[in-house]
Amino acid sequence: MNDTIKLITVIDSINNTKTKGTSLGFIFKNFLISVHHFKPILHTLIDSADKCIIEPAKTILWNELQIFKCPKQSYIENIKHIKSYRTRFLEKGTNISMTIDKRKENFACCGYDILYHTHIQKSIYLKVLLSENTSDIKKFIGLSGSPVFESDHLIGIFTKIEKSDKLYGYILPVIYLIRSLEKIDNENLYYLNLDSYDNTKIGKYELQNNDSGLNIYYQPINYKIPFEIYSTLEGDVDKEIITKNLKTNSIKKCEYIKYSNFDISINLIKKEDTLKLNTGLLMYLVSNGKDSELKTLISKYESNNKSLNDIWLKYANNTI
Repeated sequence: MNDTIKLITVIDSINNTKTKGTSLGFIFKNFLISVHHFKPILHTLIDSADKCIIEPAKTILWNELQIFKCPKQSYIENIKHIKSYRTRFLEKGTNISMTIDKRKENFACCGYDILYHTHIQKSIYLKVLLSENTSDIKKFIGLSGSPVFESDHLIGIFTKIEKSDKLYGYILPVIYLIRSLEKIDNENLYYLNLDSYDNTKIGKYELQNNDSGLNIYYQPINYKIPFEIYSTLEGDVDKEIITKNLKTNSIKKCEYIKYSNFDISINLIKKEDTLKLNTGLLMYLVSNGKDSELKTLISKYESNNKSLNDIWLKYANNTI
């Protein structure tokens, strides 16, 4: 296995300029894998003498992965090839590793957190302690897209940093990559609308309703997760699942339903003096530090719940 990871440069389709930092790439099942952070991405260039343009293999909108077609072998000689992976979630304290400045460094798993992208888009991430010293942040900037390992098995993709009393990193578990490659529809979110959420089995496992909400055991990762995230991971076009009411023993087929009232595209969509309220606009505001405007837009999402449909917002002098 080659330990060298080749840098790739991400181009922002909003203004065709380079984004801050650099995303990393690695080869998995003959695809080039990186992350887009829900920012509008036009294309990606390998940072090589040939400046080879890499075309997307799949458009992923339900999580922040980028999956590209693998370019010619001559362009990817130094990009890391991944042959094995591990989907099961790790216990706290488990050592994981990542390559930084061509050196393998170890970190401790701190558990899992749920992070929101919009109020209906959320993912579960592995949280790791990067450093006790927050001044070490420069060392980790630009590592988004790095493969992360446990005992030489790929367990996820590094995506972001959190600076609080210490420095923490967030890793998107490899199950998101596996499901992204397996799904037919990666451009929409899906949910299950059940007759009852009590005393109900989804497939082999029972829904559990407690103080943290609806949860279900998810066999691929050997872990209980929120039912919404389960639906996001498993939902796909024309996909059905067997449910069972444990009180009546009645069995029913349920089809995953596509959220139809939300635009989760990562394109910044303009129409004269209006912008479309979608993930692309929300993430654009995040990346440009417009927190007050972002909070206003998210509150619109929350207050209107699922009734929003094709919302357009007027702007003037770069103010919405």
